[in-house]
Amino acid sequence: MRDLSEDQLLEHLRRSNDPGRRYIVNFDRAPIFGAGVGHHSPIGGYLEAEDLVFVLDVNSDYQPWLVERKRLFAAVNTFDGDKKRGLLLIE
Repeated sequence: MRDLSEDQLLEHLRRSNDPGRRYIVNFDRAPIFGAGVGHHSPIGGYLEAEDLVFVLDVNSDYQPWLVERKRLFAAVNTFDGDKKRGLLLIE
């Protein structure tokens, strides 16, 4: 799923806690870490009260981390070639 609005991303994040749904996010590391390039990681869940996303980063240099939803949206709302990044939903 590409070209997601911030509200659409939020709706999917809310659903990421459902055990029947799994998401992989395609994002640019630079808006989150200040450097880096595109990357894919599974989403482990969404802490709605704190507005934090749990990213299960498979890169051993980063390991799992929490990020504010708006920062993740900024990292997803970038281009991967000529298309916007997005989410992969596995049901």
